[in-house]
Amino acid sequence: MRSEGLRLRLMATFRQEAEEHLRVLSCHLTALEQGLAPDEAAQAVEAAFRATHTLKGAARSVSLGDVEGLCQGLETALSGIKRGRISLTPETLKRLQEDMDRVARLVVGRAEPLANLPGGLDRAHGPPTPSPPPSRSPALSSPAANAAAAAIRIETARLDELQARTEDLLAAKLSAEKREREARDLVDMLARGDYPAEGERDAGEAQARALLDRISRDRRSLASAVDALSEQMRSVRMMPAWSVVEWLPPMASEIARAQGKEVDVVTEGAELELDRRVLEAIKDPLLHLVRNALDHGIEPPQVRERAGKSRRGRIAVRFAPLEGRRVEVRVEDDGAGIDAAALRAGAVRARLLSAEQAAALSEAAALELAFRSGVSTSPVIGELSGHGLGMAIVRDRVERLGGEVFVGLAPGGGAAVRLILPASVASFRGLLVRAGRQDVLVPIEAVERALRVAAGDVAIVAGRMALRWDGRVLPAAPLAALLGRELGDAPGARPCLILASAGASGALLVDEVLGEREVLVKPLEPPLVRVRHVEGAGLLGGGELVLILRPADLLRALREGAPGPQPSAPAQQPAPSAILVVDDSITTRTMEKNLLEAAGYRVCTAADGGEAWMALKSERFDLVVSDVDMPRMNGFDLTARIRSDPRLSPLPVVLVTALESREDKERGVEVGANAYVIKSRFDQSTLLEIIRRFV
Repeated sequence: MRSEGLRLRLMATFRQEAEEHLRVLSCHLTALEQGLAPDEAAQAVEAAFRATHTLKGAARSVSLGDVEGLCQGLETALSGIKRGRISLTPETLKRLQEDMDRVARLVVGRAEPLANLPGGLDRAHGPPTPSPPPSRSPALSSPAANAAAAAIRIETARLDELQARTEDLLAAKLSAEKREREARDLVDMLARGDYPAEGERDAGEAQARALLDRISRDRRSLASAVDALSEQMRSVRMMPAWSVVEWLPPMASEIARAQGKEVDVVTEGAELELDRRVLEAIKDPLLHLVRNALDHGIEPPQVRERAGKSRRGRIAVRFAPLEGRRVEVRVEDDGAGIDAAALRAGAVRARLLSAEQAAALSEAAALELAFRSGVSTSPVIGELSGHGLGMAIVRDRVERLGGEVFVGLAPGGGAAVRLILPASVASFRGLLVRAGRQDVLVPIEAVERALRVAAGDVAIVAGRMALRWDGRVLPAAPLAALLGRELGDAPGARPCLILASAGASGALLVDEVLGEREVLVKPLEPPLVRVRHVEGAGLLGGGELVLILRPADLLRALREGAPGPQPSAPAQQPAPSAILVVDDSITTRTMEKNLLEAAGYRVCTAADGGEAWMALKSERFDLVVSDVDMPRMNGFDLTARIRSDPRLSPLPVVLVTALESREDKERGVEVGANAYVIKSRFDQSTLLEIIRRFV
């Protein structure tokens, strides 16, 4: 009975989460259909890709294989659009909408199982699969989903408190109506100007002063009532953290069994209460962190025993209060820890850094690579990992809340990830500044100092602007330049903000500092779910909306250097990439050749490693797809020979094989394969996705 109750709660939680991801996906696809500028279209595709990736992981956690499979197809198509391998045409968008609608119907149990649908998942290159006319995202109107999303328990005592606070506001409303009548009478009298005697003018001024005093008292009473009501509403929205972590142990156990591992997931401090919106926002980050710990950290039982550890791994999720209405969430494991060298190699595989650039990174900078989209420590593309998205999503969600993420090692040598989060999201204090004729807010906790700097304090260091301050050299830039606004004239000394967040510091030059403000936060709505540098919008006292900036984005931009105008280049149609397919099975060679040619690649084939080596010496290729178990020269030996040749060593190699043992995987990594894919765990769309990553 207990497990059945938990299963029902997990499904309700999943449907609620799926509703949000489908809403985001639908908004971005609709925006793409309506037409966007290239930069905006790229952002929309990236946001849709991330929503689909997270929904896929959530579906797997509750064993909805059909939903997971359709999300895999959506993810592959969006990845192709992102990398420019699939054109963003109305036909492509129509297929994406159809698959999204199928996902939505599956979520509420109103669609055929995936096995009964015609065609493969990666339909972006072929004709569309016939389907009934889509009904836009039925999951969004599902009574069950809406009930789960709207449900919240509240004690009757809290309801009584809310009623009392509402009555205070009613009294303030009646008083405001009376003051309005008094003010109107006074204005009418002053407008007529019919004072029979000088004394009556003095009486009018006295009446105005008395009215001002009464309005001031009413304002103080109203402020007190509003503050009390806001505090009460904040307490009503507070929920214990266990409501979002109770599903982690069964999910982790299922994944561990599939991987032949043993694990215990423990939670500490889960009775701590957080705002419901914060809890909903950290569900996905917790899911990704636990899955990362299982896939990358926790070792198989035999490996753990040889290392003197217990057979069962341990993942701990700890909640602890901090000062200033903030909380810390720590996710730690006792696994193998974070391999900085593997992160460097992952960045090189993903072609984000050269081998020389990766080798020059410090240990801390190498660990930061974990948050780069596309970087994975695993060269093996599997169901859980290898895409390099999980940690990027974690940072994105946490920073969207105004929080920070830190990664490091646990006391026992495993991995540790710290999330610093606000306990609630309501009012907000920020520093209002003007940059490029636009007023924006910078979170006050990120401002280390506001000062004025002279022109001589700013210098160019290594081709980038820097500020010498307090014995340090900080990266600097005009805030207007980072926001893409017109730079204002600032002769002589000008205001400057010293920002500090997540261990990084930098300097922002602004046109004017307008002072500290308390605002009501208005979060961005789809399709503006993730806008560079922007955390949300703030409502000022006069009713004006101003943008609230995200310090972490600003500091990253400072480290990268302020953006400048980029010259536009004429669009050129790139030549098709050349791929060498190596397999001793003629059926497999033919199948892969047809698949890749349909995707737009130029393909040559070889029957074994020896024949492939001769082809590599005489022709130029952009990537090699090779089987492992072949006569004359197997895939391992071919890969090793490629890596030993100075001319061919940068060539990406993808090994596709039926060999699933840990020793075979390790050997594939050792000889230098960029990806090691198990034949029993991938379909055609997965192979295309991997190839698009490298060429």
